[in-house]
Amino acid sequence: MSDQLERDAAGSLVVGFTGTTAPDELRRAVAGGLGAVILFTRNVVDADQVAALTAALRAERPDLIVAIDHEGGEFSHLAPANPWPLASPRVLGDLDDVELTRASARDAAATLAALGIDLMLAPSVDVNSNPANPIISTRSFGRTAEVVSRHGVAFVRGVHDAGIAACPKHFPGHGDVAVDSHTDLPRVDRSAAAVEAVELAPFRATIAAGADVVMSAHIVFSAYDDQPATLSHRILTGLLREQLGFTGVITTDALEMQAITRHRSIEDAAVASIAAGADLAMIAVGTADPQALTARVAESVRHGTVPAERVADAAARVRALAASLGQRGRHSGLSGAPIREVANRVIVRQTFPALGPAPYVVDLAQGLHPAWNPYFAGLPEIFTRVSPGADGVVLRGEHHLTENAEPDTDVIAKAAQAAQGRPLVIAVQDAIRTPWMRETLNHLIAGHPDNVFVLCTGIPEDQAVVPPNIPSATTSGRNLVVLEAVARTLTGS
Repeated sequence: MSDQLERDAAGSLVVGFTGTTAPDELRRAVAGGLGAVILFTRNVVDADQVAALTAALRAERPDLIVAIDHEGGEFSHLAPANPWPLASPRVLGDLDDVELTRASARDAAATLAALGIDLMLAPSVDVNSNPANPIISTRSFGRTAEVVSRHGVAFVRGVHDAGIAACPKHFPGHGDVAVDSHTDLPRVDRSAAAVEAVELAPFRATIAAGADVVMSAHIVFSAYDDQPATLSHRILTGLLREQLGFTGVITTDALEMQAITRHRSIEDAAVASIAAGADLAMIAVGTADPQALTARVAESVRHGTVPAERVADAAARVRALAASLGQRGRHSGLSGAPIREVANRVIVRQTFPALGPAPYVVDLAQGLHPAWNPYFAGLPEIFTRVSPGADGVVLRGEHHLTENAEPDTDVIAKAAQAAQGRPLVIAVQDAIRTPWMRETLNHLIAGHPDNVFVLCTGIPEDQAVVPPNIPSATTSGRNLVVLEAVARTLTGS
């Protein structure tokens, strides 16, 4: 009983770690029944290293599940090991070709399969109905449940085509919030009927399409409970399991996020999430101690906090998923054709002026974020690579704001001066929700009345903040291949 309890407790956990090789304590945890391991940018050097890492982990136990966030655009942790970065969900939704979405997901999942990763923590099927949302942005396929459902299903099917598991997220939906759950606890205070019509529709669709895993959101949905969904029995068990009929694995989002840990410890949150109905409690922080976490879950059973049957059921679901993955045929061949097609369509459906070979590029970008992992330092780097006469500067919010969160006018003046006498490209990212970015954009335009082009690299709603007399286009995300194609078009390279 005790040995089985310890193994079940370990089987209900997914943990991250620090380093590019598997630490001894992680290897022991895997051998002891750990449910899954999640990889992050900190674990990735190149393709050969990732493949060796996953092989070393599975040498401890072949049925270990290895997961990674890989949503598209800037939302991936695989940059150094991926030759063909996945398009952002928003651009796929805007193009609205479900076969292209499916092919894009298949190509991306084939990359993971070749590296020994078998759980793709995507797609995000959040409906980005609130443009002020600080965290979803281009991770969503669009602003309506219909678009998100259609492309969420196509994405799940593409992942399955490559033989690995798909994970729609963040249940019940992260699209209509104005608070980032990495920093605080968001709330959605709409009726259950409204949530049913918008947030739940893409989950119903992707569950029907065979979603293997669903990830919970750290959000209070007051129509259902006063607890975050991740810790809510009414939401995870009553809504997701019983009402929506999901029979696969429920994983939490990372429990160290402030929406959870402002009010409780990671260990208590892990126990509470499993009690609520989660099958995998995710502790992504690299300093997680798998043995201590396992002991804490087992202790909660011994003390009667969580029924032994609940932990056993969680571990059994995870093992069943691992067994099914072992029986699937893996398709590791990838071509890069889908992202090249996305780039081509972005170009042909919009008007891009011929600026010449030496524009100055001012990249107004959101601050770096734990969920965002760019494949490049900024747009000037991309323009310089395709047209050596180009250069520019990246202005990120946390680097050039004053203490009062106002733009640093000296920094902006230097950028404006450097652009004099040259074509000016100004890139914005989610400017519609970012006052400093709109102010900086207007200042740069006012000081450079001729030969200006604005590239909206975040949500396409940003085009509404561009003065109507200024030419603009949108990439609906910051994808390396798409942005290189744009740079070539603008510079004639």
